[in-house]
Amino acid sequence: MSTEEPTYTRRTFGMLAMVGAVGVSGCLGEDDPDEDDPEDGNDDVENGAEDDEEVTVADQPDDAAAMFVTPEDGDTVESPVEIEAEVEGVELAPAGEAVEGEGHLHVLVDQDCFEEGETFPGPSDEAEEDGFYHWGDGQSEGEIDLEPGEYDLCLQLADGPHRAFGETDEISITVEE
Repeated sequence: MSTEEPTYTRRTFGMLAMVGAVGVSGCLGEDDPDEDDPEDGNDDVENGAEDDEEVTVADQPDDAAAMFVTPEDGDTVESPVEIEAEVEGVELAPAGEAVEGEGHLHVLVDQDCFEEGETFPGPSDEAEEDGFYHWGDGQSEGEIDLEPGEYDLCLQLADGPHRAFGETDEISITVEE
């Protein structure tokens, strides 16, 4: 056994202990330049957000709205029902992380519109069977297969994690045979 090996091991453990102490110090927030300190000129708290703070539906624009373009309220249509929508105040984007100023659409069939902050079910086949259609790719148009009859539709925005926000649009349509 070489005399170099114990020295190498002691150095390795010594370095690991030093790295661990620095890591713990960082976790405790000592000398953290990102920490909000009124004396360091970092005014993240005053602006209402920190770099690592989660975006909530309250952070979404107040003028966010979803509207049906087609069909219009009272229309009689054939199945599959072709739906075209538009939004104001936000950009359409795929579902995922919550991003301020971005959202995707949900079409609710014979379901009440959701309250702000409520999370939509799905996406899944079961959710669609219950009348919850996710347009999670950021699209503004699509088709929905519906049996003949009368339906109430709600168009609603959601953030990346499917939390409802913004103004909704509601219409009634008749699907003919």
